[in-house]
Amino acid sequence: MKYKNYKFDDFVLNESFINYATNKNQTDVVKWEKWFSKGHKNKETALEAKMLILQLRFKKCELPDGFVKNEWLKLENTLKLNDFKAPVKNRIIFKQSIWQYAAVACVILFFMCAIFYLSVIPKSEKVVEYQEIIVPKGEIQKIILPDKTTVFINSDSKLKYNKHFGEEKREVILEGEACFDVEYDPETPFIVHTFENDITVLGTAFDVFAYPNENIYRASLERGKISVSHNSEKAIELKVNQNYQLLRNSNQAKIFETKNVQSYSSWKEGKIVFRNQRFTDILRKLERSHNVIFNLQNKKVENCKYTGTFTTDDEINTILDVIKYTTLFEYEIVKDTVIIK
Repeated sequence: MKYKNYKFDDFVLNESFINYATNKNQTDVVKWEKWFSKGHKNKETALEAKMLILQLRFKKCELPDGFVKNEWLKLENTLKLNDFKAPVKNRIIFKQSIWQYAAVACVILFFMCAIFYLSVIPKSEKVVEYQEIIVPKGEIQKIILPDKTTVFINSDSKLKYNKHFGEEKREVILEGEACFDVEYDPETPFIVHTFENDITVLGTAFDVFAYPNENIYRASLERGKISVSHNSEKAIELKVNQNYQLLRNSNQAKIFETKNVQSYSSWKEGKIVFRNQRFTDILRKLERSHNVIFNLQNKKVENCKYTGTFTTDDEINTILDVIKYTTLFEYEIVKDTVIIK
């Protein structure tokens, strides 16, 4: 598909992508979810564009049809990017200038959209500012939100929330994994926004697994009650010890029960749990927990499955030596890269 060559501004200006990001058209939603499932190189760029669109429309205040495209055309005509022709000798300089102008145009366009968006918000409302918490690989962070909700954020995850969080709304945006212990407030539901789903709660404890590069999306309920809404479909209510699981590549969702649902959030205590998981899935989890890079050269073991429990204090070579008892492979560690032979 042509979208594999799209850049950030291409996604932001694409009407079909905007419909997908804002759930306005189910056909576009299905099309783009299928595109995401193929794992194109610019997938992360598309996700960033979606986050920007969601942020600009966080208060359900949308830009009018054609506004962004019209402003872009005005900028393009002003800069005369299409009419400018450079001599052959200056071709390299010309290309650099084009990108400089394009970069300036993108920045100007972003601010014009932001200014327009803010201008249509009633003056009585506060300007939306966000607090973003980024947890790098190999770390786990615990925070207390302004409403006293406790959040454990797993490695390689991001959590974003309004700086006025709790005054009128309690909404957060999650990319990655986090465990929430929500302070009860019947008048102000707590909402977790992820790329596929929104999770609404009043007061409860639950874990959300929503890494963009994983096929599985999961929400696990430990206490209380939550509802999970996927796109425009009817919200699904979860009961204690139930899990909501979405397979992104097939867009199939199911609910299942587990006796030890707390095991899904055991990572906040430094545990690394594998439940009959494929070797490639295990390596991705270890990349996040130990901040290493795996180079899987032995393709024969990528679908081998393993069950076991380790801790973040265990060295990476200790973990791999144990897994080797049931999965035949050799490995070599070169700086922060682990080569699986």
